[in-house]
Amino acid sequence: MTNYDLVLEGARIFTGGELVEANLGISEEKIAAISKDTLSGSRTLRIPGKTVLPGIVDMHAHIRDPGYTYKEDFETAGRAAAAGGVTMFVDMPNVEPPTASLETFEQKKKIAGAKSMVDFNHFVFPTLSEVQKVADAGAAGFKIFMVRGAYPHDPRIAVEDHGTLYRMFAAVQKTGLPCLVHPSNMSLFEEFYKEHREAEPNDKEYISFGKAYIEELIYGTSVSVLVMLAKKTGVRLHLVHTHSTMAIEILRKAKKEGYDITAQADPKYFITTEEELHRLGALVLPGGLLAKERVETVWKALNTGVIDVLATDHAPHTKEEVNRIMDEDPWKAPFGCPQLEHYLSVFLTEVNNGRMSLDQLVKVASTNPAKILGVFPRKGAIQVGADADLVVVDMKGQKVLTSEKVYSKVGWTPYEGRKVTGVPVATVRRGEVIMENGEVIGKPGSGVFVPPLNRKPAVRSQEPQ
Repeated sequence: MTNYDLVLEGARIFTGGELVEANLGISEEKIAAISKDTLSGSRTLRIPGKTVLPGIVDMHAHIRDPGYTYKEDFETAGRAAAAGGVTMFVDMPNVEPPTASLETFEQKKKIAGAKSMVDFNHFVFPTLSEVQKVADAGAAGFKIFMVRGAYPHDPRIAVEDHGTLYRMFAAVQKTGLPCLVHPSNMSLFEEFYKEHREAEPNDKEYISFGKAYIEELIYGTSVSVLVMLAKKTGVRLHLVHTHSTMAIEILRKAKKEGYDITAQADPKYFITTEEELHRLGALVLPGGLLAKERVETVWKALNTGVIDVLATDHAPHTKEEVNRIMDEDPWKAPFGCPQLEHYLSVFLTEVNNGRMSLDQLVKVASTNPAKILGVFPRKGAIQVGADADLVVVDMKGQKVLTSEKVYSKVGWTPYEGRKVTGVPVATVRRGEVIMENGEVIGKPGSGVFVPPLNRKPAVRSQEPQ
């Protein structure tokens, strides 16, 4: 009988799009067997009644390293990821210095390699002279912000000019890698902010700012331009922060026409409740909530595949700076909140509530991100030959989320007081147990850089009709 390095015994395993009662054998970091037979291992995890899912592949994490490590670094983010069932993340270029060249990309790879306990890659701002060099060095892809302001919306990596966007798309298209864009229309943003201040002068400024930030027309106009530029250049456009009804309809039409345009939703825009906003304020969301109809549109798009990816947008800031600066001047305030640790539990709760199927959650949180990143089936699937990246969950386990024990350096959660049903109880990264019974036990620096295994053919598109 084969003796495996690690055996997971007695669980339901999500493989081939369904849950299977089976045992799982792991050898040399890979899944080596999925069998109903008894397997022998150097170590056996007996997990009856538990469910084994592919590890989460998070393609939108702000790690803050280098330059802003008082908020987060690759070691603390890796711990938070392990606690939350995330086995690979890809971080963003808005650090100091910005990841915008081969030199800064290699610097960040080195930093992450020394600290992270989960596997990783990076998105890089597409400086035209550096695009091909960065692609050849194994980058996951590229990222552009159309929103600018104070950190984290660094004006050095923000592009509003459509001609510049066109040139960047054309350069990225040649690499076959995805180009992520945070859509915005700054002139409309500024105008809507003035309107909300005049309409509700007694509102806190960050409430007015937040209401302006989520205005439909900001996203409808910018996404329309981005999609037209993607059609013209053939770039693999990936839209982040897809929570606009207008943007979703534009996206749906482009997909129907056959264009390789993908999109992502992140939790803070459509998961936050009104009660949490009033109780926790700017720590939850910098402004108003999406209307109910718009939330339903996001859910429908996620469940029907119009939105391809669910990501954390893990964006830690200290509690003090969020509360203080949001009240002083929201234009200078930090945006975002820590998500890596509790994100999976929040969405397992939605599965238990019937809001989405477990199959669809696995697709949008693991399989689809791995495919877009070019690392599938090494990542994003439980099948023989894949990396043994797994999260063991108790689908009926309940807990109340608090900030009392979180691994993120900032030490707080935007889900304070939320009751969840469905919790990760163990995380396995390439065959090594890095979290067990809620305790992170992995070694910092044991994560590895994972370049794309393949790039999609970059075929120039036809002129949009």
